[in-house]
Amino acid sequence: MAKIEFRNVNKSFGQVRVIENLNLTIEDGKFTVLVGPSGCGKTTLLRMIAGIGPQTSGQVLIDGVDVTDVPPGKRGVAMVFQNYAIYPTMSVRENIEFGLKNMKVPKPERDKLIKEICDIVGLTEYLDRKPGTLSGGQRQRVALARAMVKKPKVFLMDEPLSNLDAKLRAAMRVELIELHERLKTTFVYVTHDQVEAMSMADTIVLMNEGVIQQEGTPEEIYSDPNNIFTAQFIGTPPMNVLELGRGGVKFGFRPERAQISRESSGRYYERLGRISTREMLGSETIYKVVTSDGPVMVKGYDSSFQTGDEVYVSVDKQGLYLFDSEGFRIRAGAPDYGALMELLGRTAV
Repeated sequence: MAKIEFRNVNKSFGQVRVIENLNLTIEDGKFTVLVGPSGCGKTTLLRMIAGIGPQTSGQVLIDGVDVTDVPPGKRGVAMVFQNYAIYPTMSVRENIEFGLKNMKVPKPERDKLIKEICDIVGLTEYLDRKPGTLSGGQRQRVALARAMVKKPKVFLMDEPLSNLDAKLRAAMRVELIELHERLKTTFVYVTHDQVEAMSMADTIVLMNEGVIQQEGTPEEIYSDPNNIFTAQFIGTPPMNVLELGRGGVKFGFRPERAQISRESSGRYYERLGRISTREMLGSETIYKVVTSDGPVMVKGYDSSFQTGDEVYVSVDKQGLYLFDSEGFRIRAGAPDYGALMELLGRTAV
């Protein structure tokens, strides 16, 4: 068991409060990703779990035990840092067994653990090499192996893939997903990259300015955003958000839910516009179309349209979202939802 709970947690640096009255439960055995822009508080939460940056007030519990006064080495957690933090003068084997030596683990057991873990992460043939001779992905595996040999209840990962190139980053994402499936251990992963969050997480916790904006599965976060921040942070390109023209209410739709055509389609929302930019991305093409409501992005599989073409942009009713003047979602069933949707659907092309 390794359920983690934050109860009424506050964190201040001097006079600056970065986390205020935060409550969060990270479920046992889940791959939970804390995501958000730089400075949103996600790494601060990770450091609280690790015990290297304790909260100012409130409680952090692991398996129901308040660990506020428990030193980092006694919490049953292992952390993988952005810069790997491996020792360049030690071999791969020495790096991996360093913590085990400090824990007074007997050599036969150390050797057994190192062999077991290196077989899992593919480092067996590199045990006698120095980190300087390894690729970025191999060094990342060394950092993972060093954490894994401790058999922690919780793996904490602070942007561990950010120093890798795009191709290797994608490959390592797959490896981490497979590793989690094999170990069935609680993973808490910090990133500012929404693609990493969407592709890896069982549960996403989206943060901004120390406040949890939304918590849920990748599907929930993407399909059912609570507010404009969530709607525009998750998804590439971000959701189009435009003024409805009534009391600060806004409406939005995702670029991939929109369609462009040379003829009117009769869909619920439709506007005439002109293509101002075109990005060909292989199987998909992203168009920026200037309409009477404002510029919008459309992503689709038809690459036949060109810059300057006059086109219709249309969206089904199910693909439209409403947000109030504070940026919060107006959902079906709200008193004014029907009238607002009717206004959106009947507005002239």
